[in-house]
Amino acid sequence: MTVFMLIIALPHTAAQATSGYAHVHSDGQSVLRSATGAAATLSAHAGEVVAVVPHSRLSWFTVQLPPSSQGPRLREVLHGLLEDRLLDELAQLHIVPESQATAIARSGGHARVAVCDKQWLREVLAPLQAAGITVQRLVPEFSPTDTPVLHVMGTPDHSQSVLTHSAGVTLLPPNTAQWPAFFEVHQPDLQIQAEPAMVARVQQLLQRQPMLQSTAQRWVTASQSAWNLAQGEWAQGRQQRLWRQLQAAWQTLWHAPAWRPVRVGLWTLLAVQVIGLNALAWREQRDLQAQQAALHTVLKTTFPSVTLVIDAPLQMQREVEALKQRAGNGTNTDLEPLLAALGTVLPAGQMPAQLHFVNQTLRIQGLTLDTPQASAAQASLHSRGLNLRQENNDVWLLQAEAVR
Repeated sequence: MTVFMLIIALPHTAAQATSGYAHVHSDGQSVLRSATGAAATLSAHAGEVVAVVPHSRLSWFTVQLPPSSQGPRLREVLHGLLEDRLLDELAQLHIVPESQATAIARSGGHARVAVCDKQWLREVLAPLQAAGITVQRLVPEFSPTDTPVLHVMGTPDHSQSVLTHSAGVTLLPPNTAQWPAFFEVHQPDLQIQAEPAMVARVQQLLQRQPMLQSTAQRWVTASQSAWNLAQGEWAQGRQQRLWRQLQAAWQTLWHAPAWRPVRVGLWTLLAVQVIGLNALAWREQRDLQAQQAALHTVLKTTFPSVTLVIDAPLQMQREVEALKQRAGNGTNTDLEPLLAALGTVLPAGQMPAQLHFVNQTLRIQGLTLDTPQASAAQASLHSRGLNLRQENNDVWLLQAEAVR
């Protein structure tokens, strides 16, 4: 089963949402299909739903958290550290620290924080909520990276360049002559990713071969971000978080290239098990059929009068008993052997009130046995091939076990 992911690119303005949302259907690793459509046309049963916050709507900050500022105090500490650095009222902003912020706050240290406008986020998500689509994760289009990455998007006439680095996300100026002012552009480990229309332009300007990355693939990459902005009023319960984690683990296991050897091994193991079980079942069935054929042969050879074999062991027993009766020899299904066997297991002082013998079954009335006495009698009779069972309170039935 493939767990699909619906990745929705949130527009820069709420007005743009009325014309539709650019979205991608993905397995978490690759683009299955991409399109643009109104919220009502998007599937409400598309697996995990992830919304991508555009880089133009996010601001990034690095703050120095004091020691022992974790827990409920962390939110107040962040507001205090960002109050002088933000132009809008803090109540109007959605402030999300990095996932390691709690651990950093225990001993103190630098932490990164993402900030966006709450009202904008409510407005662009409202059509999705009205269509019955629950966004399970909010991820940034770009987030800070340990090694610098240059993203070049658009066309030569309308392009944008974004630099991600350890301190945050920076929108580079359109004039490439100003790029040398940014230290990260000169680092030898700089990675360059460009959309198809900008590959030749980037190669000409920077004299380096960029990696090709389409807009849809960029959103798929963003969906794997460790950042989750769905906090505060957009947070979901523990059950939803657990389900998202299971979905993510499933997608990673069945689609991530790094897990391909494991997938091949699992499928191979499953195929071997199925083949082995089928071969074992075929062999067991063949042996059973051979045993049944041998029993039929023995029965027909020994008793030629038997033409139709239904239950070879039972029919053979009945034929042997018939021979004994014709020869004047008693069998364990006759009255005398049953009475003799009953007499050996009756407790002292016990005497049946009535005895009835019908169809090779001895019916005994007026016999009262407690649990230990009944268990001992049944065990002793069982060793002789006889079955003693209770029908009513003082009524017991005794017959040969092979009788059906």
